[in-house]
Amino acid sequence: MQKKLLICLICLLYVLPVFANDDKHHFPGIFVGTTHADDEFYNTIGLEYEYRLSQSTGVGVAYEHVSDYHEGAGANLFALQMFYHPNTHIKLGVGVGQERIGGHDARSDVFYRLSAAYEYHAEPFEIEPTIDVDLLDGETSVVVGVAFVMPF
Repeated sequence: MQKKLLICLICLLYVLPVFANDDKHHFPGIFVGTTHADDEFYNTIGLEYEYRLSQSTGVGVAYEHVSDYHEGAGANLFALQMFYHPNTHIKLGVGVGQERIGGHDARSDVFYRLSAAYEYHAEPFEIEPTIDVDLLDGETSVVVGVAFVMPF
């Protein structure tokens, strides 16, 4: 299922610029990085989307898959975020999300997220080194990676 979602997003990234105009409000992206938790590092991939309400504010969603997390059970995270852009390169975010651990007998936990990114504008893409701090049940996870975004 994750591969299908990733393929669909990649296809959309190539098709949607046909409908683009100078006012870019949609910012879909692909995230690749690592999660540091419990003194371990875990590979992390994800999809993200931001809708810019104005030049300085936006709302978004993020989906991440953390492989081998929680003693090999893996985890899927879904977050809703609000973003503030103090200038054309810096993005600051705050959000809340749900972490789903494991497969069929999965359990879910609520987490809070603080994020920061620096946006490099390389038309038609943006490259965004990103750091997220997730707070869950008194524990902290740090997610570091790069998002490849194609605004339209």
